[in-house]
Amino acid sequence: MRPMAACLCIAASGASFSAVAAVDDPNWSETVFSINRDAPDDNSPKQHTGLAWAPDGSDRLFVLEKGGRVRLLSGALTTASPTWSTFATMDPIYTNSECGLIGMAFDPDFASNGFVYFFVTVGPGEQQIIRYRGRADTGSGRTVIRDRLPTAGANHDGGGIGFAADGKLYWSIGDLGNGTGVDHDLTSLASKVGRANRDGTAPSDNPFYDGVGPNNEYIFARGFRNPFTMQIQPSTGQIWLNVVGTGYEQVFVVERRGHGGYDDYENNQPAGYLMPKIVYRTNGVDTRNLIDAVRSDDVVTFTTAAPHGFRVGSHLTIDGVGDASFDQSALYVASVPSPTTFTAPQAGPDASSGGGQATTLDQGGCLTGGAFYDATLAPAEYRGNFFYGDCNSGRIMRARIDEATNAVIGVDHWASGIPGQVDVAAGPDGALYYIGNSTNTIHRAAFAADAQGIVVANRHLRMDEGGKVATSIRLARAPAAAVEVTVARSAGDADVAVLGGATLTFTPADWMQPQTVRFAAAPDADTVDDAATIEVSADGLATETIAVSVLDMPVDTDRIFHDDFD
Repeated sequence: MRPMAACLCIAASGASFSAVAAVDDPNWSETVFSINRDAPDDNSPKQHTGLAWAPDGSDRLFVLEKGGRVRLLSGALTTASPTWSTFATMDPIYTNSECGLIGMAFDPDFASNGFVYFFVTVGPGEQQIIRYRGRADTGSGRTVIRDRLPTAGANHDGGGIGFAADGKLYWSIGDLGNGTGVDHDLTSLASKVGRANRDGTAPSDNPFYDGVGPNNEYIFARGFRNPFTMQIQPSTGQIWLNVVGTGYEQVFVVERRGHGGYDDYENNQPAGYLMPKIVYRTNGVDTRNLIDAVRSDDVVTFTTAAPHGFRVGSHLTIDGVGDASFDQSALYVASVPSPTTFTAPQAGPDASSGGGQATTLDQGGCLTGGAFYDATLAPAEYRGNFFYGDCNSGRIMRARIDEATNAVIGVDHWASGIPGQVDVAAGPDGALYYIGNSTNTIHRAAFAADAQGIVVANRHLRMDEGGKVATSIRLARAPAAAVEVTVARSAGDADVAVLGGATLTFTPADWMQPQTVRFAAAPDADTVDDAATIEVSADGLATETIAVSVLDMPVDTDRIFHDDFD
């Protein structure tokens, strides 16, 4: 089996790190944001495994080091003198192969309780989820939330962690590099997505909960080789799981009782299994011979000589067709009527032909972390897009998402040249931030806005009833004079209120600095979730909206996750 140590670019050398990243999309501008150093002349490799902005408006970026340190960059967006510090150091820590500090998630009520959770390998046979209180710049209140999570002290340890729309804690673990927990196994948390209450106990509504065994009570979904990272989609609260593969890299939208098919299937799952939302060949491309091409009403249908394995949104190059008008360098699959046919939009006269080839986009060979773009700095065509990385190629891809159907529209290269690209984070300023495992440099990419506008960091917010949540607001460009921005609830449940930041003023000197808006959801007597719409407005500028979802515990998870695998 392919060890992911190579995939994670875990180098032992102390080579210097240079900024060579570049955004391929000309609408975005890339800069070096900061460098993780203990001292001005420190170039020692930090082996990063993740980064995320604290969701409380505190202007703090958390950065994970495989060796166990949680580094904190404070004040980089709102002060002239940002500082690096160490939030916490995991002890014990076990770092052989892919083990170490490998995941992080903020509590849904972080703005109130300050809880942040870390996924840590603590020994050659155990991993844990450990919670700290993170209101201050130094972590406190260390609490083990889940212990005895499996590892063989080598690779495929997982590390994905997050809170889905039901407010529960989810994590992912791979097959430990030795095939543990694969196929239909229900006794091991290896090769699984686990689900727990926030205190670490097993919810009795977990799909395989049987009280006395033999099932592991925490299993939510199964059949995943190496689910290294996960993201929670802001608009739906769904889990998008990034699974490193043997022959294919796959992104799944996780379902209750879902089965990814490993180790029997990769990108060839039969009916009844989870189908990957995004897929690409590991360290290469797929080329399929075409036997038929028919274009009608600007839609082309291709037929392949053998099953093609393409997914909706796959980026293809078509060449060598008998009628060259069918050739196209960037064609995006719109539908897959059968294993040997696919359709795509293609302008041109009605025609038919044959021959030629369809070749997939070369993306890399080790799928790593990503982020959804939920801000308003970039225009509509970028909103809701999924940006994900690949460690082997050092690239970041952009998956365009239809926000009405949640279908992938197309996948393209977006950035390149990031040594050991490992994670992407959406910032409170509407920019994207990314980091590699083999570099100490944090990069920032921002859309180059050519018109003034209100930049809202989060178009979708989720919070607990009785809790608080925060977002950040700034302007897209320097104004000629001070601009007053108003934040107010315009529709929905009256229990949702603006707690702070209802009126914000931006000047030509501070327009780029995010200011914080806080919301609260008052407790009520009903047992249903609440929702509200927030309008963010200013004279002469387009109004932006924020959809606020309020979770009322307890939750019937079948409202969120479809159950189709027994």
